[in-house]
Amino acid sequence: MTTKEEDEIAQLLTANTHDDILFFTSKGRVFKVKAFDLPEGSRQSKGQAVVNLINIPQDEKLQTVLSLGKKDAYKFLLMTTHRGTIKKSKLTDFDHIRQSGIIAIKLEQGDSLEWVRPTTGTDQVLIVSKEGKSIRFREEDVRPTARDTMGVRGIELKSGDFVVGKEVFPAGREVTDKRRKVFEDVLIITEKGLGKRTSVKNWPLQKRGGQGVKAASINDKTGKIVTCIGVDENVEQVVLTSRTAQIIKLPLRNIPRLGKRLNN
Repeated sequence: MTTKEEDEIAQLLTANTHDDILFFTSKGRVFKVKAFDLPEGSRQSKGQAVVNLINIPQDEKLQTVLSLGKKDAYKFLLMTTHRGTIKKSKLTDFDHIRQSGIIAIKLEQGDSLEWVRPTTGTDQVLIVSKEGKSIRFREEDVRPTARDTMGVRGIELKSGDFVVGKEVFPAGREVTDKRRKVFEDVLIITEKGLGKRTSVKNWPLQKRGGQGVKAASINDKTGKIVTCIGVDENVEQVVLTSRTAQIIKLPLRNIPRLGKRLNN
């Protein structure tokens, strides 16, 4: 993809022709477009501006794009804000979205919607902050509310800290083939380009709203945490992009699995 100097790639996703594409904005609104309505382009084309697809105001920023099919097993949408607020709403609340969009979450002044993930109702959630704090809790700890309501605290953050990543994991799986390696890992990426892969089991299961535990040691060599990515045995390679649209693809096995310090 070719980008302008002031632009950067933020997300990659795949979709089938008849999937619903949901666009969530920083101010908590959501828009919907059918996948077949998106214009097709070449690998190096610039694409089409989002304002030509949805009626998004100039003061709002596109934060999350989801591809949802009719046969998916998801029942809820779990939202996370910049300041660590989380909110769960039924997926059926978003069946009918008018062209001008609808409110997905009400936000406090100065906060913004950052992530939205589909969930099954029995998943587990991991939140990671820029300063290296993290918390893992059950999705059931968050009761579903109407879409145009405020959320609850997901993680308690100190002044100046904010959420940089949120991932959703299955609560557990039965392994029928003992010869098959099954894992749920978290890949943490820092500002200086360092990455660390850690098993999600290394995070203690806590109640939502606490300070959590340390996800990684932060220093001048690593820089602050910029994102976290959930990976499992189905992921053979990961693709990382920089702000200047440089891209690298590397096998997951080349990233060693490391432990983590669980001190508060």
